Amino acid sequence: MDEPTTLRTTLALTAALALLSIAGCSNHHDSFAYSGTVQADSAAVGSTAGGRVTRVAVSDGQRVGKGQTIIAFDDRQLRAAYLGAIAARDQAYAQLHDLEAGPRAADIAKAEANASQADAAYEQARVNQPQAVQAARSGVDSAKADDAAANAASVKATRDEERSQALFQEGAISAQAMDASRAAADSARGAAQAADARLRQAIAQLDSVEHGSAAQTVNSAADAAAAAHAEQSLVLAGTRPDQLQQAKAAARVADANVAAAAARLDEARVAAPADGVVDGLDLRPGDLVAAGAAVAQVDEFGDPWVRIYVTQSDMQNVKVGAAVRVRSDALAGRTFDGHIETIDAQAQFTPRDVQTAEDRADLAFGVKVRIADPGRALRAGTTVDVALP
Repeated sequence: MDEPTTLRTTLALTAALALLSIAGCSNHHDSFAYSGTVQADSAAVGSTAGGRVTRVAVSDGQRVGKGQTIIAFDDRQLRAAYLGAIAARDQAYAQLHDLEAGPRAADIAKAEANASQADAAYEQARVNQPQAVQAARSGVDSAKADDAAANAASVKATRDEERSQALFQEGAISAQAMDASRAAADSARGAAQAADARLRQAIAQLDSVEHGSAAQTVNSAADAAAAAHAEQSLVLAGTRPDQLQQAKAAARVADANVAAAAARLDEARVAAPADGVVDGLDLRPGDLVAAGAAVAQVDEFGDPWVRIYVTQSDMQNVKVGAAVRVRSDALAGRTFDGHIETIDAQAQFTPRDVQTAEDRADLAFGVKVRIADPGRALRAGTTVDVALP
């Protein structure tokens, strides 16, 4: 039979006994007119994490103190997550402190040096561009002169070749002389072609310097100098308020993550919520326990209580906090002090359908009585009688 069914059965039997006692003691010759069953406060203990059991620290039926370990689970993953959260928190706070401290002297000096270097590079590129253009123009002029001279030499060599051919045909020169003249003409024409190519290359270089690489170098240097000065301004300005707020928020999130990880790590251990006796513990190392599952019940050592059902005619003297006397059947009629802890807001009756005034007299209210038992003499499940004020 499961625990809720047992509890309902116990309450039903208690109510029946109370109503029988009401019917049999309506004349109130016995001041202990109401009966009930002693019950102890208890807690079903478990873990929201669950996992594999590594240690069973107590045995079923053993007394435990508040906070004492009952079950321990494998905590390696939870501990690693906790250490990771601590590392992330340290990093977040380091970032926050760095922003709060503002720019360091070394950072300022570095930004100023970068800006100065960028300015120097821009100035060098700006100065070098005209020089490069002038050098390219000089190269074009030199190439033109060389080209003109080479072409003139080629024309002269061609004419000499033509005269040599005519003289050879007249028999005025030898074939060897004519071949030499032809070779000289071929060489001159080759030199002229090479000079033409060098001139075209010099003109292209001038165009590149005037409109291409040199101009791009100057523009790139100017952009780099502007970026360096912007970075210098940011360093000198220090941390922006929004950056600082963002860093503070990140630190708070890191704190929360550490707290959450610590709470999860705590769930790797099931501890007794109060002094008491362990009941229903049946686990061994290696067992797997689902998250949220109860692993045992701890019957607490606090004062027990009993629920009685008081007729409406006796309710005039029943008040929360009122002192009562409790007599134990299991302890040979020994009496205990007690007090009324709670009173049900709505009456109960048997039978359910009440029609007459006589039947309405059987209406009863559930009353919870807390029993003073510092010596823990009473046992749950035993019956007691209660005398009202």
